[in-house]
Amino acid sequence: MEQTQQSSAHQECPDCHALTADLAAHKQWHSRLVHDIATAVDRDAKRRVGTQ
Repeated sequence: MEQTQQSSAHQECPDCHALTADLAAHKQWHSRLVHDIATAVDRDAKRRVGTQ
């Protein structure tokens, strides 16, 4: 199997192992994603409690 050579400009994300040219921006994206998911779960939990 042929291996492709990775550009040194790309770094691997330690969380999801994606290759990214801007690791800091990618980590910020991860933080925002986690925040948005947590907010959605919290809102859904509050909505469910309110309907019981």
